[in-house]
Amino acid sequence: MKDSVVQVTVAGLIGAAVMNVIVFLLLLFGVQTTPPWEIAADVFLAADLINTALGVVIGLVGTVALSITSAVIILLVLKLTGYDFAVLKGILATNAFSFATMGLFMPLLNIAPQVQSNALTNILALGVLTVIGGMMAFVLLRFRTVAAK
Repeated sequence: MKDSVVQVTVAGLIGAAVMNVIVFLLLLFGVQTTPPWEIAADVFLAADLINTALGVVIGLVGTVALSITSAVIILLVLKLTGYDFAVLKGILATNAFSFATMGLFMPLLNIAPQVQSNALTNILALGVLTVIGGMMAFVLLRFRTVAAK
């Protein structure tokens, strides 16, 4: 597959699905964390609408958009630096993007301020984003391999 837009869209969709499933399972097991779809919904909605059905849908769409953006950043890093150690570069690019969004833009724009005082949410985000960053880079690497044949 040679189309970069399709590549990052597919990788981002896979990344968002894995991220949301992992966090949903953590919530089912009783882990007290703020799910990414609530954080994403907080960008667009008033606080009382975040946990409604429409709020969850908007939040899930927001996580897909952020995941696709992460995949774009990973692909740019890979194209600029080469495909050696692609998974490591994907992890680094995704975590750098998340540090910028969670550490700079979320506090600056007052998005989900409760996340700043919840260390568990931040640690889980780091772990989940590490997994999906590596996974999205692997998917992008496989697309490159398939396109080369």
